[in-house]
Amino acid sequence: MNIIRKNLATYACNVALILITFCSSIVAADEKENQIINHAVKAYGGDKLKQLNSLTFSGNMNQFSQWQSGHALQGPMVSYLNDVRFEYSIDLLNKRKAYKEAVTTISGGHGSNIPSVTHRLFLDGKGYSIDHALQMYQASDRISFDNTDLGTHRLLDTLIIKQLSEERHASQWIDMAYIEGQANDVLSINAGTESEYYVYINKRNGYLSRVLRKRGGDMITYDFLAHQQADGFTWAQRLFVGTAEKVIYHSDDRYVRFNSAQDGDFQLPPQYSLRAQLYPVDVSEMIVKKLASGVYFVGQGWAYTLFIDVGEYYISAGAWQVSPEDKNWQAGLKLLHEETGTVKPVKQHIVTHHHNDHMMGLQDVVDQGASLIVHAADIPSVQAHLSAPLPRERLFAISNTKNIANGNILLFDVPNSHANHNLAVYLPKHKILFTEDMFGSSFETAFNSPSTWPSGDTYHRLEVLIDHTRKLKLEVNQYVSSHHARVLNQKDIDKARAIARPNKTQLMQRLFSQKRDEAFSVEK
Repeated sequence: MNIIRKNLATYACNVALILITFCSSIVAADEKENQIINHAVKAYGGDKLKQLNSLTFSGNMNQFSQWQSGHALQGPMVSYLNDVRFEYSIDLLNKRKAYKEAVTTISGGHGSNIPSVTHRLFLDGKGYSIDHALQMYQASDRISFDNTDLGTHRLLDTLIIKQLSEERHASQWIDMAYIEGQANDVLSINAGTESEYYVYINKRNGYLSRVLRKRGGDMITYDFLAHQQADGFTWAQRLFVGTAEKVIYHSDDRYVRFNSAQDGDFQLPPQYSLRAQLYPVDVSEMIVKKLASGVYFVGQGWAYTLFIDVGEYYISAGAWQVSPEDKNWQAGLKLLHEETGTVKPVKQHIVTHHHNDHMMGLQDVVDQGASLIVHAADIPSVQAHLSAPLPRERLFAISNTKNIANGNILLFDVPNSHANHNLAVYLPKHKILFTEDMFGSSFETAFNSPSTWPSGDTYHRLEVLIDHTRKLKLEVNQYVSSHHARVLNQKDIDKARAIARPNKTQLMQRLFSQKRDEAFSVEK
């Protein structure tokens, strides 16, 4: 019996020792993370950082992206270079935010230098969007305090360290890393959650060197460089952002003013009016819209096809899809057969331009037996896109202007910066004009603002299109777009062309030169 008691006592002591060791390791781990975070907080201002009331973060960035090429010889995609000018103000005491951004395409498929402009506010618990092209503003339930700045707070190391201090309970030391020859502690924050991120803190000076965040399947690296100090605070004047595959941002032109935000930063221009609520067209179901005798407009969402009955068969135009598996064109033809009660094949399909998304349905088109009508310069792109090259007898090359289907269809090329060759489809008998990536509206009566991307450029393309229709002396009653369920008439087009389109200088002045004493607050 004594032996049993002795063994139990020994076991109890061992368990107690294990628990003490385990708890001590947790405390030690907590102490390690706290020491690292405290070192960083001190480096970024210490108590001044903890008591920060407001700041304004501004600068210019080079933005790099991959998007559609302007010319088929470049291949389907190219790298774009944008100049981004931004200004971000935050009032932590009163929970107010303001974000201004102007993005100008420097290199890419853009027809003008007019920037896309964004101005978002959050004040008095409400979100607002300000349109400096239309000189109007709109309340928005989609704008919250957290998302007002579209993630720009993640580009400022000062705010990241402040957030890290507040989330220290969710931090875990995981490794050491050397950056530019200097040792950095690596902490994981919010491990195992969607908001997980990693910080690299310089062991010597406490500066934030790097942040890692997952976005989709990519791990994004933010490198913070050239740290500066002012008014007792620290921030990195240089930033480099990228993934394993591509560069996203680079900036060496960043400025921060601490505890400097004023009421005017979070208010609306007095001369601007409230924009009426916009009602989008319902595109949730696939439709068949009869535009004229034998002319059908079929589609759903962002993908629409024009089917033209020429007797024994159809000629179609428009095969946009996100991926080959979507089968939009195929589903549209099937619904057309059901609606008309007549099964006719598509023997010819018009490929308007070389962009991959507008060719995603082509495999279904050619598998069904159709021949393709293509601008001569875009034939190599079409052949490369298909699973196997199409025989020459099933390819019909178009250059400039050509009548087909016994004169019932006129095709003409509308070169522009978005797509150097873009075939427009005109039906003389019905005065119907079908285009892709030219112009359209997703609203019941209104139009997209020319201050947004890509709408600003589509207004430029509309002018190019109208110039071509005038030279060809074409009368148009119905303007049809492969991306829009709404069919426009001439009055709609005239109204769209009458919308004010400020130039770059005017937009930049309205966005960034607004005097604080000329603003007004929103009534509660």
